[in-house]
Amino acid sequence: MHDHAACSIEACDGLVGIPEDHFIYVPPPTAFRSAAATIEVTYNNFPPDAEAAFQYAVNIWAAQISSDVSITVDANWASLGANILGSASPNTVHRNFTGAPNLDVYYPAALANQLATNDLDASSADISCNFGSDVNWYFGLDGSVPPGAYDFVTVVLHELCHGLGFIGSATVAGNTGFIGQSGSPFVYDTYINDNNTGGALLDFNTGTSALGNALTGGGLVWSGTEGLAATISPPGIYAPDPWEPGASFSHLREDMYLTGNPNALMTPNLNTGEAIHDPGPIVMGMFADMGWGMQGCSISAVLTGPQLDCNPATNTYSQQLILIYDNPPAGLINVNGSLFTISGSPQTISLNNLPANGSPVDVDVFFTGDPGCTTTYPSLFTAPAPCADGTCSITSYYIGSQSTCNPVDGTYSQSVDLYFQYTSGAGGVIVNGQQFTVTNNQASFTLTGLVADGEPVDMLITFTEDDACAFAVFDAWTAPAPCPCSMVLEVADVGACGFNTGTYDVDLLFHVANPPGTGLLDIGGNLFESPTSSGSYTTTLSGLVADGGPASVGAYFTDLPTCNSPEDATTWTAPPSCECPGDLDGDGIIGVSDTLEILANFGCVGNDCIGDIDGDIIVGVSDILQLLSVFGASC
Repeated sequence: MHDHAACSIEACDGLVGIPEDHFIYVPPPTAFRSAAATIEVTYNNFPPDAEAAFQYAVNIWAAQISSDVSITVDANWASLGANILGSASPNTVHRNFTGAPNLDVYYPAALANQLATNDLDASSADISCNFGSDVNWYFGLDGSVPPGAYDFVTVVLHELCHGLGFIGSATVAGNTGFIGQSGSPFVYDTYINDNNTGGALLDFNTGTSALGNALTGGGLVWSGTEGLAATISPPGIYAPDPWEPGASFSHLREDMYLTGNPNALMTPNLNTGEAIHDPGPIVMGMFADMGWGMQGCSISAVLTGPQLDCNPATNTYSQQLILIYDNPPAGLINVNGSLFTISGSPQTISLNNLPANGSPVDVDVFFTGDPGCTTTYPSLFTAPAPCADGTCSITSYYIGSQSTCNPVDGTYSQSVDLYFQYTSGAGGVIVNGQQFTVTNNQASFTLTGLVADGEPVDMLITFTEDDACAFAVFDAWTAPAPCPCSMVLEVADVGACGFNTGTYDVDLLFHVANPPGTGLLDIGGNLFESPTSSGSYTTTLSGLVADGGPASVGAYFTDLPTCNSPEDATTWTAPPSCECPGDLDGDGIIGVSDTLEILANFGCVGNDCIGDIDGDIIVGVSDILQLLSVFGASC
């Protein structure tokens, strides 16, 4: 059974543009699966450069999921309204089909087709999406977004994600919440919990104020196993008060996944200058929970293991490799022409009888049962020099990756590879006071706890059992500059008092340099994921009591409390306690008599009109609608 879910161009889950430059680039994923999906797009009124960027985003998604059924997309180029960048939804949803994991649960068309292994409604496209024709777009593919422009690839990735299944059925009208369609929830709905009550969202009855409170209470989280495994805290679902049509429920929380966070693609807002070309681990975990196939083979890494010394009798050597993969097919693993039985990841194999010539060695790996599951690592290791008699010497060295300065202790780490000759019996190697093992004339290690002072670093090398075997490498690398952490917290905007709750929101802007990168950010007792890089970020504190008094807030990093913004440095004045403007007769409840009062004054123009709830100097339809939205409320 299927039902229609497509929305009009103006009413889909829309991504809102924020005209404030945040120059952040999250590159696309590096791991791709052999069983990619096929996504076919019909473009309506698209300019050529927009089509090219759209296809780039399609290719990213196609490499992250798998389906035996082609996914079809209708893409429309149209004006969507102020600050709306794009919108999308599945055209149809399906339940109780062959292959459905759960009864009486709706699945979006593309996912339902994948689970059923056939097209359940070939008469229509699976996804309908819309993109603003009057937006200042950047159509480049490199994430180098100019000032004042929106990254088109990011918006396409976001909207396709909605069409593929990142969409729920909940809505709020007045203070009443509704969930489900034709008596059944969407699969997305089934994984939402309410932390405020500790239960599943579907435990609430649809058409109730209790559900409405949950949908606007800020406590919604994802409960699926794979989504939970992708982050240190349950993925937060966007649930602001009041309800925001097109944004609430079907997005991740903006204040948990700030600009630059790898999981920020599916938040409801996008800044100019911001480019996110990766769905992020949370979204991929949520898709796995909902049933998206990721059954294709993937080789994620090939690492070097020990290398045996050159054998003088044959002038050959052996090299161990560690293969990391998932979902392998039947057959064998081919590594540079040598075949190995698949034993499970991580798997250690040994390449034997390799020529000892001192040259770099490329490594090619693929599965014979799925040649498309392949990877290549140029110059993964270097062969030992040809065998000959000699004395202890260092033949070469490689300065590897360097960590950034850690603001917690002002140190960094540096990886190094050293290659020697004739070190048998010399013992372990000591480099700048830290000892490491030498295997087959090679030592690969990481120096830790080094002082980040921005100065050149000499490398002093000795051996534990041979004092004569000693070397010095001057100016081997340069330490990163010192990195003290600092934070400044500012008030961006103080909201008005909401007469339903007597509370208000405050928007905060905080500037941070060299955040610790671990732990959480505590703002006034509210915990957020810590930003991973220096920059300016925004968040909102909600539900503050409007009492007209002074207010303040402090912030600090849980893993570096000394990096903080003191509470007395960020202050503001709360809005005064607000009265109930719909209570026209002053009896403490918005009821029938108030409705009659406003109807009696309908059409009145002037500052003294009774019933001018919205303050527009006329008693009209908007005043009646505002009163009806809170009908029955007590003040």
